Amino acid sequence: MSQQTTLSQQTAPSWMPPERAVLLSRLLNVAALFALLGVLAGSLQLQFGVGEQPCPLCIVQRSGMFAIAVGPMMNLLWGIRARHYALSILGAVVGAAASTRQILLHIADPNDPGYGPAVLGWHLYTWALVTFIIAIVGCALLILWQTPYQAGDQGVLREPGLVRPLGVFIIVWVTLFALIWIVIDLAAVGVSVVPECGLGECPDDPPAISGLGNMGGWYAVLAGGAVAAVIAWVFERRWAAKND
Repeated sequence: MSQQTTLSQQTAPSWMPPERAVLLSRLLNVAALFALLGVLAGSLQLQFGVGEQPCPLCIVQRSGMFAIAVGPMMNLLWGIRARHYALSILGAVVGAAASTRQILLHIADPNDPGYGPAVLGWHLYTWALVTFIIAIVGCALLILWQTPYQAGDQGVLREPGLVRPLGVFIIVWVTLFALIWIVIDLAAVGVSVVPECGLGECPDDPPAISGLGNMGGWYAVLAGGAVAAVIAWVFERRWAAKND
């Protein structure tokens, strides 16, 4: 009798049914990916459009942004899990450490203007720290929210609906950004690092180079979105036909 009572207490209904909690969690993960996409799009546009080259600490921060995106992507693909949020927290901690380091480097000298453009009075590495803090707090709160885990979510790929093509779309778009950065950016860094840095350390504030132009960078970002939309549409059509 006591075992049945304990089981009923564990499965007692919460303020929201598990199925609806899963839907809300998925939408929150999609929204988080769109927010990260905006941050990454801005950084890539500055690099490839304006020509502002990322500093070593900037590369660590951008890596942290991509690491944060891993958790929501895994939640959408394979189901809501606390360990997925934990991976995002670890990535945010690394990125926050790099952001804090860069902030301290530039505030040590009162006459230091900082590196890169300022947005609303703060430089991008300061905004990056704000983003990492929000990610850590948000993931921690979602880990504490136990209701979505009770539904045994297996991911959007197994369930038809609006969230599936939307989730595939944003996952593909973020993945394209990651591939662009890894393949193009790191390859370019590998070719230019010796001429630029020699055998010593690379400069903390590397000089800017000519880019695609302000609109050219945004056109490249939108082109990635168009490719992601086509891939998501093709996937949804084939998945729907397979299930039929």
